[in-house]
Amino acid sequence: MVAHREPFTVTESSLPTWEHAIGKPPPALQGIVGNYSGYYQNLKQPVSRLHVPMARVMLILAVGDGLSARPVRHGATTQTYQSFVLGIDAQPYVSEHCGERYCIAVPLMPGVAQRLFKGGAPKFARITVALDDLWGKDARHLESQLGELPSWAERFALVDRVLTAKIAASQPTLRPEICWAWQQIEAHGGCIAMGELARQIGWSDRHFIHQFHQHIGTTPKAAARQIRFAHAYQLLSTAQDQALSDIALACGYSDQSHFTREFHAFSGCSPDTYQNAKAKGFPGIPAEIVEGNT
Repeated sequence: MVAHREPFTVTESSLPTWEHAIGKPPPALQGIVGNYSGYYQNLKQPVSRLHVPMARVMLILAVGDGLSARPVRHGATTQTYQSFVLGIDAQPYVSEHCGERYCIAVPLMPGVAQRLFKGGAPKFARITVALDDLWGKDARHLESQLGELPSWAERFALVDRVLTAKIAASQPTLRPEICWAWQQIEAHGGCIAMGELARQIGWSDRHFIHQFHQHIGTTPKAAARQIRFAHAYQLLSTAQDQALSDIALACGYSDQSHFTREFHAFSGCSPDTYQNAKAKGFPGIPAEIVEGNT
């Protein structure tokens, strides 16, 4: 049995309408699975939020009322999900929820995502897939178990056990060259020449791009753009008073205009709009900042 490692933190509203818990996976999963984010919501009216891609495959485990979601683009179709998986190259999306819902968001590195979903991660890199379509009865059983647990510590511990067991029962599918290339792109914040990575591996540029796309589901250049955006998003979220020009420089954008174009491509809004957006009474970014684009 894998016990969840403390510490974890919980933030909650003064009224019993929402909670947000953050916990670390156990040592055996660290480095391949990111920190767990647990959310509880008990909302009396619909609330819409904006979600942006973070250069990870996202596993969302949920219990309660379903979540309506649609990509941030004209004419996008709204679908309702319980638990689901967001591909690594997924678009920003708007969610709407009303009612009671528990969920745990688990960021996954590309290699472990392929193992958890039997090599299927590249096939749905740009889309959202219901977990039921990937894990079948295992997904429904996990949701049922999560719904019976009274605390975040117990819910996180259950996720520990399920992920550890599924990884142990699988075989690595990501080529070591691609794993190394991904690590290098991340280590450089997306600011590294793809041709140089190909040469260090000993492949041609074309072969490197083909292999990367086949294993990850996106091109190395697109992955670098995502990683650069994720870095900028973190700075924007944690340094409210930092100038946008400084963030652009720190993240390797050629200028603030370049930063604005890229940020809009990955979020549906400008960085200054995102930086100034504040939700009223609940965590997250209100979807109204992109509603003109949906």
